[in-house]
Amino acid sequence: MKVAIIVDSTSYLSPTLATKPNIFQVNLSVNFADGTTYQDASNPEIISEFYKRLKSEKQLPTTSQPQVGEYYQIMENLVAQHYEAVISIHLASAISGTFQQAQMVLKEFEDRIQTYCIDSKGSSVVLESLVSQTHDLLSKGYSPEVIVEGLLLAVEEAQIYLMVEDLNNLSKGGRLSSTSAFFGNVLQIKPLLYFDQEGKIVLFEKIRSTKKVYQRWEALIMAYNEAHPKGFVLAFAHAQAEEQVMQVLNKTKSKLGPEVSFLVGSIGPVIGTHIGAGARGMALIPRLETLITPEN
Repeated sequence: MKVAIIVDSTSYLSPTLATKPNIFQVNLSVNFADGTTYQDASNPEIISEFYKRLKSEKQLPTTSQPQVGEYYQIMENLVAQHYEAVISIHLASAISGTFQQAQMVLKEFEDRIQTYCIDSKGSSVVLESLVSQTHDLLSKGYSPEVIVEGLLLAVEEAQIYLMVEDLNNLSKGGRLSSTSAFFGNVLQIKPLLYFDQEGKIVLFEKIRSTKKVYQRWEALIMAYNEAHPKGFVLAFAHAQAEEQVMQVLNKTKSKLGPEVSFLVGSIGPVIGTHIGAGARGMALIPRLETLITPEN
């Protein structure tokens, strides 16, 4: 069966994954006050330039969903290329309208192609992992129906944590309550944030130092490892803080078995607008193959 995958640019896919012939991407963008627009990207040079620009700006830039025409063009091309199904995986609907936009477009093509739309309830490496695992299962011959069953379960079981250096951007962009941002900044704590079951960013715990955040992450990893003996993906995302997340990864890696896989990714312009440079995230994502019913 010929199946396509659509994902939005907040996945920041690796070049290897982004160039797969059946993976298609729609792009969000960042708009500065002077009219300059950055299309979301995983290119290191663009990311570096963006964070330099963000640091110097007095006014927080705005972010935009993909142009709806991009979706229509991709879907028309998929039908023309005789794809039989499409699995579309997107940024959390609680923080962006991208998922709802995808749902609207895909619904118009239901009479010509099987369509499945997944709200990841996360972003960045969560999306990348779900896309990578979906691609792997398709190559093994799993049907889209069975893969989607696994995706929906994985989304519910995934855990996503976030630490940012400055909470103001999240608050200004409406992704975090102003009260949480105020107490985090004034008390100089390192609040550990969390994507809840709806995909909203909420306060998980108030922690006094970065070191203690990392210690808490390690405890969460080991607890998840115990609850998922068949394996999972341990993923880290960073906004120009690769060295810091690698320290946590390397310290934890030796304590985990071969059934655990690892992923480290950069955070590009759109997500970076809201969390700022220096932000670090950790995600614990089930392996889809452990969640689905084996096919005959």
